[in-house]
Order: sequence, then structure tokens, then C-alpha cells
Amino acid sequence: YSFAIRPVLDDRLIGLIEIEGIYWSQRTGWLGIAIGEESMRGQGYGTEAMRLILDFAFRELNLHRIQLSVFAYNLPAIALYDKVGFTREGAHRAYLHRDGERHDMIVFSILRHEWEAQS
Repeated sequence: YSFAIRPVLDDRLIGLIEIEGIYWSQRTGWLGIAIGEESMRGQGYGTEAMRLILDFAFRELNLHRIQLSVFAYNLPAIALYDKVGFTREGAHRAYLHRDGERHDMIVFSILRHEWEAQS
């Protein structure tokens, strides 16, 4: 399930959000989000998109768990995941080699009852 992220006022495409890799028998899925236009980051679009897709995942798709991964240097994304209620589960240490440095890949998840408790 892929959705465009667009501002209400001008309807231009600024990002995408999706749930993929759904394992229906276990009611789990992977979430991905990207806001490509740097000037549109930090304005609440990611937060709203995350809240909407989690509502869709838990109430419409009846999923139990949503998970995602993020590289440790992506501090704005990590702040977003913390803000909307994800829990850090662990990390794949030194997973990515970028610009001469190694970075961990952090795994996050949120369960349906955790989402409902904050809604």
C-alpha cells in the first residue's frame, strides 16, 4: 500500500509513505516513508502521514505490528518515530558503510495496542 504525501494547499508531491512486506498470517508489515523535498521536512507532514498510515494499518488492514528500520545518522527520522510511539528494538551494528564511516541500522516497531493507547 503506497500513498503520496502532498500539502493540502498546492497538492504537489513531496513524499511517499508505504506499508509493504505484509505477512498476513502474522498481521505484520514494514513501513517506509520519504519526504524528498528538503524544504518540506520538519513541517509536520511526516508526522501527519505517519499517524494516518498507522491508523490505516491497524484499523483498516487489521495489522498487529508495524516495523521499520532507519540508519542511526538520520536523527530527524528517529525523532519522528519516537514522537509517534515506535519502540526501538535493537540495531544491526555497523550495517552501512557511507562516506568512509560505518553506521548502525536501528529497528523500530509499534504494536496495535500501543497505537490505540495513544489515539
